[in-house]
Amino acid sequence: MKGISLIRDRVFPNGTLYLAIQPGMDDGLYSCEVNGQNLTQPFRSFRIIIQIPPRWILEPTDTYAVAGRSAIIDCQADGVPQPHVRWKVATDHPPDRFKTIVSSSHVHILVNGSLNFRSVETSDAGFYLCEANNGVGSGLSTVVRFTVHSAPQFHSKFMVLSARRGERCTIECSPNGDRPMRFIWRRNGQIVDPSNEARYSQNVEEMDEYGIKATLIIEKAERKDSALFMCTAANDFGEDTMNIQVTIKDIPDAPQNLEVHDVTSRSIRLTWDRPFDGNSPITQYTVMWRHTDEETSGGPITAHGNERSVTVRGLRPKTRYFFRVKCLNALGESQYGAEVAVTTLEEPPRLSPKNLRAFATTSKSVNVSWELSLDEDDTSNIDGFYVGYKINASPEPYTFIPVDKSRTTEVQFYELTSLNRFTEYSFIVQAYNKRGAGPPSEAVSVRTLEFDKPAPPTIKSYYSTSTSIKITWEYNTYPNAPVTGFILHHRMDGTPWQETHVAEERTMYTLHDLLCGTKYYCFLVATNSAGRGNSSEIISTKTAGSSPLAPDKRLLLSVNSTTVTVNLNSWHNGGCPIRFFVIQYKVSGHQEWTLVSNNVIPEQQTVTITDLVPGTWYSLLMTSRNDAGSTDAEYIFATLTLSGEYPPRPSEVSDVTSPFYRHLTITVPVVSSAIVLILVICVVCVITKRRTPGCRPRTPDGADGSDTVKQENIPLSATYDSGQDPAYFPAPYATSRVQSYNREHCVHPSLGNTQNTGTFGSTRSGYTYNIPCPPRRSEKEECIYQTPAIYFSTYHQTVGLELRTQREHAIYEVPDRGRMLLEGEKFWREAGDGNSSTESDNEDLMFSLRSTDEIILREEARESETECDRLWKTYEVTQCQEVSRWAEEVLVS
Repeated sequence: MKGISLIRDRVFPNGTLYLAIQPGMDDGLYSCEVNGQNLTQPFRSFRIIIQIPPRWILEPTDTYAVAGRSAIIDCQADGVPQPHVRWKVATDHPPDRFKTIVSSSHVHILVNGSLNFRSVETSDAGFYLCEANNGVGSGLSTVVRFTVHSAPQFHSKFMVLSARRGERCTIECSPNGDRPMRFIWRRNGQIVDPSNEARYSQNVEEMDEYGIKATLIIEKAERKDSALFMCTAANDFGEDTMNIQVTIKDIPDAPQNLEVHDVTSRSIRLTWDRPFDGNSPITQYTVMWRHTDEETSGGPITAHGNERSVTVRGLRPKTRYFFRVKCLNALGESQYGAEVAVTTLEEPPRLSPKNLRAFATTSKSVNVSWELSLDEDDTSNIDGFYVGYKINASPEPYTFIPVDKSRTTEVQFYELTSLNRFTEYSFIVQAYNKRGAGPPSEAVSVRTLEFDKPAPPTIKSYYSTSTSIKITWEYNTYPNAPVTGFILHHRMDGTPWQETHVAEERTMYTLHDLLCGTKYYCFLVATNSAGRGNSSEIISTKTAGSSPLAPDKRLLLSVNSTTVTVNLNSWHNGGCPIRFFVIQYKVSGHQEWTLVSNNVIPEQQTVTITDLVPGTWYSLLMTSRNDAGSTDAEYIFATLTLSGEYPPRPSEVSDVTSPFYRHLTITVPVVSSAIVLILVICVVCVITKRRTPGCRPRTPDGADGSDTVKQENIPLSATYDSGQDPAYFPAPYATSRVQSYNREHCVHPSLGNTQNTGTFGSTRSGYTYNIPCPPRRSEKEECIYQTPAIYFSTYHQTVGLELRTQREHAIYEVPDRGRMLLEGEKFWREAGDGNSSTESDNEDLMFSLRSTDEIILREEARESETECDRLWKTYEVTQCQEVSRWAEEVLVS
């Protein structure tokens, strides 16, 4: 025991010891002894333990570290007893709530109280509290800030990126780390410089407090942009790199090196090389084909993307095809590769001929016919056919005859000759080409004829009446071609042939119930058991009769002020019964016709048209129809005024003061047409007169005149002595349809009033005229030839009559035919004299002869001789005919 140093320590008089404690020096066992004059006490001992509160040995300070690296935050304290160190952390700012740190693999507290981080993370940043306490005093505590600095760091070091060709491709990298941060882009190790790549651009964008994003943009990406891109990020604390594999996807390339293998008549095998897939797996190949000059005719046939060959079936033999292939991936189809041409092989015909027929044509020949079997799937070429034949039931094989294929018709024909008479044969047909013969058709059997077909008969002559035709013929018979009957064929124009069977012993037949005045065609065929022979020559003949003949107006019409009665019985039927009439009328000068009826039967006898306007000029158009044709006739008449007089002629009421030049647009074409028409008529008349034999004038007693009047010297007009003599105007009707005709008989007009009558019309061959001849000029002799010529330049007026220069049908007034004596009338027929609009040029003509002495002249109508001469030329017509029951017999040479 050592004494107490009074230098540092003090002992007070009351025995109190004051120690100036020094750690580690003043603790120990202390003893206290009291000594005094009157009292002495023993020693008392006691141990003094000295406790020292914590004190810092290494106080914590603000620290920073780099993420990913190790770090230590120092915190060391001393005291008696040894202080206990505890760490707490708070991540909010300002720090509010601290959490005690428990040692772990990531962070732990060292023995000396320091906090150790094995690998600093950005989440470790915050406020840390270090507390040292040993139970002596209040302890120590210090709050420090731990800052974590971060070098660039990518969560993923590799990434795959794809884009479509032509679209924008955006490459992004987002590292974590402290800013500022620098980025460098590389493509396949080469630094990308946007200044040299117009399609490339860079962009850096801060995302949050710790995040940043760098972007590389490629406009209109191309295949060459497929590469490995590297994004390098760097700051003051380090750098990191991320790899991005960029793939630009596109449609695949077209398959290449298309080749053809294993060609047959109906199939081929195709192979090709795998093309660039456009960075997207090929899922399918498509094969298409076409014929020559066609865009597409076959396919598609598909194959899986892993295959590189396909077999095409169902092709046509001997056909040239063009094949091509394309492929498909997720982005679309490629273009077709180059076409390859191939021609399939030919194959024998696959189908047999159909509808095989055989029929005997003669006793030694058989005609065989068949049709091609049409099938869209069968395109085999056919060069010809083998026609096989043999005697039926014979063990001998077929004898084949090659027959070329007909290019014009689908039905094929072949006639086998030199066969046996009246023998049954069997026939088959099979098609062939260069590759061989096809399957045979079904066999057919036929027997050759016992006899041959008869020879054609010869028509010798034929006769005709109005309703019948009698035909006679002759024929020859042969032992191998007997005649067992005849078939007479006949028809009209536009109708089918009608057959009439005639017994073999007859050589004459009469066809009855024929149409009157109609042209018929006939031919004759002989028949026997072999069938019908060849036909005779076709003859044409015509039944007797002609179209109806129009009457003159006096016989046809009965006119008063408001009605006109049409006498149907006045029409001459031309030898054929009239079937019906069509009657129309209109006011003269108007265009529209009023239909009275289009089916007036002759039995009606008369038709009355009522409600006419008094004192008005009308045109009446009649059409008469019989079996021979139809006749149109136009009549011009005037209704009487209420006082019973004829109205003025149209020319009298016309505007004579109207200047001529006001209607030049109408007058000039009409006049020009009239002049041309007159010239044509004159030329026709001259030509016709030159072809007609001259007429010999006759005296009234029937003796021939001594002088022959030449056609060129016919007087066209005559001047009469007196203007008071009655003049009768010619009464032609339907003048626009008058056809040329010949006259072989001419009669000299007798002394006094003379009148030659005849009938003509649009389809009529007879003509009726009323000739104005003065009785005092009996010494004047004239001969009228062929067609009368009518000359007039404009409208002329007569009482109840209008003459017109236009090409219209006209019927002119004549004396009442009922007052004529028709004694001694005779009729006969001439073949081929006349013409009509509905009949052939060979239509017969009908003439009537009437004595000129029996004509009674009308006294009511009188005109001056001068006006008569101005209106008309001289007409004299001789008409003589004779009608026979049968037409002249026609002999066929």
